[in-house]
Amino acid sequence: MKQLFFRFLSTQSTRGQVARYLVAGSSAVVLDFIIYRVLMWAFTLETLAKAVGYVGGTVYSFYVNRSFTFKRDSSNRAQVVSYLFIYVVSMFLNTGINHLGLRLLGTGELGINFSFATAAVASAAFNFVCMKQFVFKRA
Repeated sequence: MKQLFFRFLSTQSTRGQVARYLVAGSSAVVLDFIIYRVLMWAFTLETLAKAVGYVGGTVYSFYVNRSFTFKRDSSNRAQVVSYLFIYVVSMFLNTGINHLGLRLLGTGELGINFSFATAAVASAAFNFVCMKQFVFKRA
């Protein structure tokens, strides 16, 4: 597993993509977090709030990752469909981890923040690999 990880990151292009992905992803996570916290404050429906925040971050993320991270000028229907499929799978991963964290740690500040961060890191890693290998790969 360690060799596979280092081989995956062995090219300059991939390292640059990872760096840009971290910037793009961080801004998407901030947007997700703002939406999530506002909805948690207003309605206290944590799973719905997490899902709505995640969708907001996802839409923003598609455009930023396409143009900034993977430097593609335009998108096609196959990219959009692949991206949406990956993000639907990732949303279940993200909301499931967030839900589990809230059940284990509670809905206090620590539980909310730790659950959110853990869900974001797990889904971000999944998303990067899938985007690089399937959505925005070079032809």
